[in-house]
Amino acid sequence: MGALLAILCFFFSTIAWDITLKIYFLFSRKHHVEFWNNFFKMMSHKSVFFAHVYAGLKLEITSDLHTPLPDRFIIISNHQSLADIVTIVEAFPDHDLKYTAKKELKYGIPAVSVGLRRGQHAFLERSGGFQRTYNQLKRLAANKGKYDCPVIFAEGSRSRTGELKKFHSAGLRMLLEHSNLPVLGVAVDGGYKIATAKDLFSKLKGLVYRVKALKLYPHVNGKNEIQGVLDSIHNDIELQLKKWRTEEEQ
Repeated sequence: MGALLAILCFFFSTIAWDITLKIYFLFSRKHHVEFWNNFFKMMSHKSVFFAHVYAGLKLEITSDLHTPLPDRFIIISNHQSLADIVTIVEAFPDHDLKYTAKKELKYGIPAVSVGLRRGQHAFLERSGGFQRTYNQLKRLAANKGKYDCPVIFAEGSRSRTGELKKFHSAGLRMLLEHSNLPVLGVAVDGGYKIATAKDLFSKLKGLVYRVKALKLYPHVNGKNEIQGVLDSIHNDIELQLKKWRTEEEQ
């Protein structure tokens, strides 16, 4: 019952948010980036709040970092469910995260689609359209917002089993070619348990969702150097996932 209440609250809220965003855009067509950044954070926060209050979701945010993060950096994370988006936003409230979303999310989803379009996020095409994808990533890297941080799910698609898949380097390589940003590895876990609609209704209640900042790597250039950083982040995340699973079994 709690999971159903959380889902209903989110559904009706997205309708209200969608109307709010469209009215705002109707009367203020000039792009106000700060407004869209703050609205995106609010939607993420409320989504986690509904899941916590009505379904008992527990979000654990931790870090292995010993120094403050810079204003801007690239996040490389594993990917288990759409909930990764809002939980990672919750983990970095002082930064404006910019996601690389599949093209299908550009239209049709109340509040989410218009928020992604107006909030300067990037839309990628899974097959073909390389030049359009390249231009989207180039624009994402060129964003000059003081706290803009691109986010790449390097597996390319969700892992519905929770097992870490192979990382692809193309997205990160394009971002690094057009920016001087460092790269932060982030591990997420728990989303694979609610990867389907059926799971969302049956397993959301009492779910523990984890997000952890692992290590900040300096900006690198060159194919081999970029692949080396990506391999290191993959290893960092794999070790963290194993650690979490071991703790769960004890």
